Amino acid sequence: MSAAVTTTHDEAAEPAQRPPSPVAPLAPVRTMTARFFLLLLVYQTFHQLEHGIETVQLNLLHHTSANTLINGIDFEYVHFGANALLLYGLFAVVIGAGARTRAWLKVNHRWGWYAMVAALLVQTYHVFDHTVRLIEYVQSGGRPPEGTLTIWVNPVWFHFAINLTVLVGMYCAFLGLRMHQSLRARNQPVPPARRSTF
Repeated sequence: MSAAVTTTHDEAAEPAQRPPSPVAPLAPVRTMTARFFLLLLVYQTFHQLEHGIETVQLNLLHHTSANTLINGIDFEYVHFGANALLLYGLFAVVIGAGARTRAWLKVNHRWGWYAMVAALLVQTYHVFDHTVRLIEYVQSGGRPPEGTLTIWVNPVWFHFAINLTVLVGMYCAFLGLRMHQSLRARNQPVPPARRSTF
């Protein structure tokens, strides 16, 4: 004789499911986006090297002009174009990551995300400064422009420092957002997002 098994409504009910968290469908940063950001890192590293050579020659060796790796191109136009190109590239990386991936990164890789935002904000100001310098340069017929903060500080040191700040922010973002892992991950799924404690 078998005992009758009775189940109550509560026991048979399915466990309550938690609302879905913002999980990126692919690797934390898509492989193509990570590759493009790596290209931007190489680009900005070379740009910083140019500023380093310029700073050493003008401020430390006290030369009257700087001979960098790329010469013979108009100074203000080149720097405006180089910095605008980097800014557009950073925007492309943030947009190219996708809304769901951005939401996932803000929760799971917070410091890397903030480094990316900081680099983007500093580079936005940097392009603004070069825009002011380019306008002054054109309006004055080619005289050395002053820009914004360079009215009060040495322009060579200022642009060396601001480029270095952007470069450090980009390296921190590359590591903090685990882009180096995305280059190897081949778009494997990521684990569910953890709850933010911040």
